[in-house]
Amino acid sequence: MDSVKMVLQICGNSIRKSLYKPRIYLAFLMVSFLMLDFSDKLKTFSQLVDVPVSPWVLPFFAGNTGNQIFIVLGALLIFCDAPFLNPNSYMQIVRCGRKRWFWGTMLYIWVQSMIYAAGLFLLSVALLLPRVRFMTGWGKVLGTLTQTAAGSVVSMRQLDYYVIAEFTPLQALFLVLTVICLNGVLVGVLNYALNLWIKNGSGTIASALLVLSPLLLTKLVPEEIAHYFAPPVWMDLTLCSWNGYGDYASPLYIYLCLFFLVGAFVVISYVGIRRKDLSVVEEL
Repeated sequence: MDSVKMVLQICGNSIRKSLYKPRIYLAFLMVSFLMLDFSDKLKTFSQLVDVPVSPWVLPFFAGNTGNQIFIVLGALLIFCDAPFLNPNSYMQIVRCGRKRWFWGTMLYIWVQSMIYAAGLFLLSVALLLPRVRFMTGWGKVLGTLTQTAAGSVVSMRQLDYYVIAEFTPLQALFLVLTVICLNGVLVGVLNYALNLWIKNGSGTIASALLVLSPLLLTKLVPEEIAHYFAPPVWMDLTLCSWNGYGDYASPLYIYLCLFFLVGAFVVISYVGIRRKDLSVVEEL
């Protein structure tokens, strides 16, 4: 019980310290610039038809490749300093032990990724004010913009009808937030493992390749193949074989792949924390 309490305390302290770091605010600010254009067009269209917008716009925003890249880039900004070794880390590790300190920082990565994903949803809703209204369905505005080209009057491309045809708003939101969260965790543990084992900054380089994978892989292989190896693209609900048919990855493949990669880098990080000399770790 004391171990669990100490792990939670380490996680809580890390969360509090992150509030004083500008990177997390820069991450939200960076994504908000992209969201602003998208939400402004939705609000303008809403004013033209005099119908409020439902708050379930994030699944459509996350369906764009450029937006996916910047969402994961935001996670990289938050976790680029993994394994979070600062001048106070040595004393924390001595006091609580390497094992507890490690699991506390791992829990921090998960919690911070959840906060980041939830924050993006709240940001997408806030940017729709004052035209947003809570409703259980997709709403007339999103329904019109997915079924017609009416969005052209505000220079908006037609949204994917597949999303509203196959998913309820809560289903779509949950699936997108889950992939955003898991991408964030993957970036965090990838930075943790490589910065610990190789050199500080190596995790950032590897994560940058992960962030840019949707663009880099499509230059090398066909899009259908690239989709299997580019985790940011998995935020797009339309690029998934939900019924078992099609050229894209299945939901089972996507979630197994994400959990496997996260688990692998957690194990690599754990071995590093247990075996590395503290004086070497402290210099990273």
